[in-house]
Amino acid sequence: MTGGLENESKHRVPDEAALLQALTALGFVADPQADHQVDEYYDDPGGSLGTGDVVCRIRVHDGRAEAGFKGPRRWHDDGSHTRIEVELPVPDVDEVRAALVRQGLVAVWRLEKRRRRFRRAPDTLVVCLDELPGLGLFVELEGPVPQIAAAREALGGAIGAAEPRNYHEIATADRPDLDSLVFE
Repeated sequence: MTGGLENESKHRVPDEAALLQALTALGFVADPQADHQVDEYYDDPGGSLGTGDVVCRIRVHDGRAEAGFKGPRRWHDDGSHTRIEVELPVPDVDEVRAALVRQGLVAVWRLEKRRRRFRRAPDTLVVCLDELPGLGLFVELEGPVPQIAAAREALGGAIGAAEPRNYHEIATADRPDLDSLVFE
């Protein structure tokens, strides 16, 4: 189980090569393998979790599954946010899906993405480069707030301005009826 406070800043990536070059120059090293993730989001039929900025998610990746719960975001002046996050390993994903349904929750959104993580010792900051079908590339900076601020400044033009919307909000801005974002 992992849990605690999640600090994050999300940014659109205008030029992947420029970002990779900047990360290398700053001493970040990519994890050996990219991660293919499928996220399923749950809410009650009235949408009260989403309205309250609360997330209930199942993530399946690398032959594993995790249930994730996130509290409402608390925004910082720089566009980053902090929220409570708890993730639990799931031995039987179908059992967890059934348990969520028994609690009155329904699957409302499905997101597929490819994620590459970059790290730099001794930082605890993780740079996640996400490829989303139809939306392009985004980077999430996750870690202590001062490390996020320093990385944002150092990456400069290799990343766009802070993006306050989550991937669902970005994807459905023009298509509110969209219920999934998957690779074809």
